[in-house]
Amino acid sequence: MSFLSPFFLIAMTAIGLPLLIHLLNLKRPKRIQFSTLTFFEELQKTTIRKIRIKKYLLLLFRLLAIACLAVVLARPFLPPGITSIGDVNAPTIYGILVDNSISMTRIGQNGPLIEQTKEVLKTIELSSKENDRFILQTTNGEELYATVLGHGQFLRRVDELQVQSSGNYTAQRVNDLLEVLRDAPYENKRFFLISDGQRGQLSELAEQEYENDLISRTLINLDDTSVQNTAITGLETSTNMIGPGLPVSLSVTVENMGDVPIANQFLSLEFMGSLVGQYSLSMEAGSSRTFAFEVTPSGAGSSTGKVVIEGDEFTLDNEYFFTVQVPDQRRILWVKEESFQVELASYTRVVLDASGDNDAQISYTESDPEILSTVSISEYDAIILDGLREIPEYAFDNLQEYVQSGGGVLFFPSEQGELRNYNAFFQEFNAGSFEGISGEYSSFNTIASGNEIQEDHPIFSGLFEKEEGEDLRVTDPDIYYYFRFSPSSSPGGIDIISLRSGDPLFREKRFGYGRLIISSIGNAPGWSNFTVNPLYAPFYYRTLLYASSSSEGGFSEHVLGEAFEWVGDIDAEEGVITVQGEQVIPDARVSPAGVALSYPAKSWNPGWVNVSDQNKEYAVAVNLERSESEFDEIEMSRLEPEFLVVSAEGADSSSLESKIRESGFGKEIWTWFMISGLLFLVIESLISIFYKAETIS
Repeated sequence: MSFLSPFFLIAMTAIGLPLLIHLLNLKRPKRIQFSTLTFFEELQKTTIRKIRIKKYLLLLFRLLAIACLAVVLARPFLPPGITSIGDVNAPTIYGILVDNSISMTRIGQNGPLIEQTKEVLKTIELSSKENDRFILQTTNGEELYATVLGHGQFLRRVDELQVQSSGNYTAQRVNDLLEVLRDAPYENKRFFLISDGQRGQLSELAEQEYENDLISRTLINLDDTSVQNTAITGLETSTNMIGPGLPVSLSVTVENMGDVPIANQFLSLEFMGSLVGQYSLSMEAGSSRTFAFEVTPSGAGSSTGKVVIEGDEFTLDNEYFFTVQVPDQRRILWVKEESFQVELASYTRVVLDASGDNDAQISYTESDPEILSTVSISEYDAIILDGLREIPEYAFDNLQEYVQSGGGVLFFPSEQGELRNYNAFFQEFNAGSFEGISGEYSSFNTIASGNEIQEDHPIFSGLFEKEEGEDLRVTDPDIYYYFRFSPSSSPGGIDIISLRSGDPLFREKRFGYGRLIISSIGNAPGWSNFTVNPLYAPFYYRTLLYASSSSEGGFSEHVLGEAFEWVGDIDAEEGVITVQGEQVIPDARVSPAGVALSYPAKSWNPGWVNVSDQNKEYAVAVNLERSESEFDEIEMSRLEPEFLVVSAEGADSSSLESKIRESGFGKEIWTWFMISGLLFLVIESLISIFYKAETIS
């Protein structure tokens, strides 16, 4: 503990007054023997002892109360370290982190928040000493150089500060800057974070704990500023089976982030440079609405579009970019046993050949299970595991990573399949397990039949023609032999077709960006009559399309504030990323799902980037994180005691300078001593009233 005004500790001498009075009262009276009082001699000893205890107690609490008052006048504080505090006259290093997110363009009582920030920074410089130094950093965009700046360099950097429409790295930058300060060769170290208190920027800080060091941490909170803001918070499609000439329905969610209703705004969607549709926006405060659009990709490759809000007061988040990726061809890997030569052992070849003849988007390759141990499976959009007695355990990890990265796997069992092996494979995806077998293979005795089709599943979307309100009528397949599948309770699973017994016939388990589709029957006629059912061929074909399409439904998006990650079919050595006309070289690695490219992407802005090699090119949409559009302020109490919060709202330059100077001394605790002094006086009064030393008992 240290003191801001140690001169007032001289008031401690006042403790001597009651002590002096007490000593003067110690003069013993002359003892006179009086025979008639001999009877009270023993009682006298007890009473005098009680009186002395009372006097000592009163003296003690009076001394403590006076001492607390003297400490209050000296303004005690806890320094930023737990052991000591540096010499206040020694040079100080200031580590300053500035919030330069889009919310800082809002205008408060004293102008734009970013301009208020610059004034605060100049006030910090004004409150510093000539031999003090500075390190300046920002929360958004690329890191500034962590160089130590003199006063002139610091002020020039302050004038150059700008708001950036890029990802925020607030928590990371706080930790990095504190680490730089810890290593800096300065006795006094101070950290400042200047922000508008936006919850999206600061919420992660509230969850962290910081080291007990000699660095004072101060958050300077700017004006509480409100502004009306309408933002696009989501874009989705109901299907992921996207192809040339096929209409794609889009659902766009818009939210009124402000606390006042909006009117006379417009929501438009542009696709490949043309206006597709427009809506008028009228929304209550805090409400959201969903609007439907329809786009049609004209061919394979990347088709770009954006959603635009017009008439909004806050404009920096009024565009939302998207990309619809249509594959040139869906490549299917058909994995079967080497001895699997009998044509009627599986109808898979019939479906694949028919798909290839009628749809140039599908091609397939036959192989044995050995291929699953190689990274070449990343060349395929979907894998069919058809009638394998055992799935090689060496392939488990490759298949798991393949699905997690966006691939699709269709599993059809063998009538001689090893359930233990199958279940170990399913466990990799937390999908469930086969609990047993029902029926007899090739008996042609019906033991179960199909009962329920998940009509709203993308596989069945647009497959059936029926009037509104009309019940769907489908010929139920008869099942002779099947494996009873028990799904896990984990999320991401859905029955595509169910049996009357309640067991799933076909079940989907989403995993990462891809999916595993499990069939309880094989493709041979000995399992069921489903292979001759009118639903079989279109169902199998659409299941292949569904499995070979990524879970994003053809959408390719990167959210700012995260490292850019992309996986696809591209040359690892020639892959480049083009951002605003400039090429950058990403890190590349080969994985079972394709070539994985990664790049920090800290300086990127909303729009599109292109991933390409010499032969192929893909567009990826880049958007702000949703929290950047939410301007509600975090509860400052959540940041204490890790940060000393200083409000700059309504403070002029001189008062703010005074607050900044005081913030470096740590936390003042004079109130603790004021309360303690009052408590001691209350105890002293209670002793005077209720301690009856004269009472004879």
